[in-house]
Amino acid sequence: MGKTTAFLKKLTWRSKIIISCSAAIFFTFLLFNFLEYNMVSKWMLNRENSIIQKTLEDITTYYKQNENQLDDKYFRENASLLKKLNDKNQLIRVYDHAGHIIALDKNGDFDTFEPVTVSIKTMDHIKSENNETLVARMPLVSKNFQGTIEIVRELTAYNKMMSQLFVVMMIFGLAAILLSAIFGYFLAKQFLWPVRELAMTMKKIKENGFQERMHIYTRKDELSELSNLFNEMMDEIENSFSQQKQFIEDASHELRTPISILEGHISLLNRWGKKDAAILDESIAAVLQEMTRLKKLVVDLLELTRAENSRLLMQGEKAEAQSLIQQTVRNFELIHPEFDFKLIINQSLDGLLIPEEHLQQILIILLDNSIKYSPNEKKITIEAEQSTDSVILTVKDAGIGIPHEHLTKVFNRFYRIDKARNRKNGGTGLGLSIAKRLVEKNKGTIWIESEEEKGTIVKIVFPINVN
Repeated sequence: MGKTTAFLKKLTWRSKIIISCSAAIFFTFLLFNFLEYNMVSKWMLNRENSIIQKTLEDITTYYKQNENQLDDKYFRENASLLKKLNDKNQLIRVYDHAGHIIALDKNGDFDTFEPVTVSIKTMDHIKSENNETLVARMPLVSKNFQGTIEIVRELTAYNKMMSQLFVVMMIFGLAAILLSAIFGYFLAKQFLWPVRELAMTMKKIKENGFQERMHIYTRKDELSELSNLFNEMMDEIENSFSQQKQFIEDASHELRTPISILEGHISLLNRWGKKDAAILDESIAAVLQEMTRLKKLVVDLLELTRAENSRLLMQGEKAEAQSLIQQTVRNFELIHPEFDFKLIINQSLDGLLIPEEHLQQILIILLDNSIKYSPNEKKITIEAEQSTDSVILTVKDAGIGIPHEHLTKVFNRFYRIDKARNRKNGGTGLGLSIAKRLVEKNKGTIWIESEEEKGTIVKIVFPINVN
């Protein structure tokens, strides 16, 4: 058993399918042939039995019609009756109670049995090494005679037919195995072709990159679904790698600027700053400023990584949204007293499934952006409302706005409309990317409406779970 299992494990899937199909068809055919063979055998035996019974009844009826004349002489004179009723490979004989044969007709060359007298009708099925025989005996009793009528029927025709049927079944069985193997081969080839194509596509991807895709099958089955899922997975992987590559390039570019500034000021300090107090103060101030920007950039990168890692999300945590929004707005009022913050909460906010730290971080990013880009009109409106199936959070400012052509790009990592101005404001271009990832991870949507010099509106919609 262990060797068989090990052998099967070494086979290819094509071989396994061919063997499985062949075995299934063979055993089905074998069971069908077995049942058919037995049914035909029983039917033919019953037919032979019926023939011998009919002959025995005909002879007995004829003799009983002349019951008063039955004696040894009568049987000898009417022996022709047995010849007329006899069949091929059959023996009919009449013998008395002592076993003496009185009348006999034998049609065929076969061995006979010793006479056996009976008192009741009997039917025996005798099997030997070379043949099978049916023996029927009927007692015959009259005023002048007491004996037995015996019919011995060799089942030569039955055996010949069953032998031929067995040979035919064997031939058809072998043909069925051959055809099932051929059918299994083409079936395996048809079934495994998408799998082979998948393997070839993977090999091409390994050699040439992520551009290769599986062929999309028009039929709707498990393999076409597998192809679609594979293509979707490759699209996501390719997109992920592209974003990763872009992220590395952008991060490298963003880190290069503060590092270059630090290097320049440290070199200046090394050459002149030791003796010139003005250069020393200026360089130290510049170094501290760039270190602050560098620290913020690293923190934002870590926050973006956390936002993109779904395993860090605490599923099923319900936020106390109303109190959290109120507290966050109060904190900004203390830090930025020059701004007028207007908070509107239409009703109690319940059923919002989001970690509180995520909701607070999203709100901080949006308020921080509104403050940075509202240099003149220092008025910010925060509105929260709940519908039957969602919570809508809106942050509106009257700042410088965003040009229409930039609206679709502001959520990209490190994207800045005016890079020089953003660096001056301390921005890294990661805030909205972090906010978008946190919103999407919590199954929400975010979009921006803006017009230059008229302000910006950011809207977020979160689904809710009302028990």
